[in-house]
Amino acid sequence: MNEKIFHIGIDLHGTLITNDEFLSKGSESELVEVLESKPENAKLYICTGNDLSFIKRKIPGILPYFDGAVLETGCVISEDLDTEEIIVPETIVKQIKELELTLIDCDYPEVYKFARRLSSISMFTRHGMSLEDFFGKISEELKYIDYARVTRSSVAVDIIPSKHDKYNGLEFFARSNGIIVAIADSLNDIEWLKKADYSFMPSNADPAAVEQLCPMRRRKVLGDDFDIKSFYISDRKETFGVTDILKFIFKNA
Repeated sequence: MNEKIFHIGIDLHGTLITNDEFLSKGSESELVEVLESKPENAKLYICTGNDLSFIKRKIPGILPYFDGAVLETGCVISEDLDTEEIIVPETIVKQIKELELTLIDCDYPEVYKFARRLSSISMFTRHGMSLEDFFGKISEELKYIDYARVTRSSVAVDIIPSKHDKYNGLEFFARSNGIIVAIADSLNDIEWLKKADYSFMPSNADPAAVEQLCPMRRRKVLGDDFDIKSFYISDRKETFGVTDILKFIFKNA
């Protein structure tokens, strides 16, 4: 068996769970069967823009199969799935929290809540409001800020400290001695998808993310050769797609 450890990160919204925040209907038994077949040289991590309490609420039945979590898009990690550790410098965290207070005072009509975050900002848009338009609006307003970047998931606009992403979070676990794998669907994961040794997407992947990734990597389908620095798209979406991707990785790990 390969001595290298595969550190496999799985995005949450739009990837492991649907945007309605559930595993795809009818997918759990198949997913659990695959999770139970995880080889010894593979470790699994939830990688999300959310916090630890969220994933504990949303996937309690499968969380024990994971070895840790990358939270707040790479700004916070959890090694024991019980405690959170901020890995962003304290000075940057202070700037982010001051910016959050300013944005709250703006009272944007597009935003129905600011989610709990320790070192980033997450603004969830109201039903019927265009997430893409709000993302463009905030990107323009904050384009001169150098300590943070604006990105979006499939459900929220996120403001993340510069130089932090889910790849950095997985690097914390890999400690420069492992293979980093990305399984994700959206634009806020594009840096992670670009930097990972292997990248995978479910069939519902955001076309904007696919478009940005194509110049960097060769697009392949599951079943092709396990080729480093390519990216693969499953022919099934969300949880079912993740199940197919994990089968492929475990077979080749």
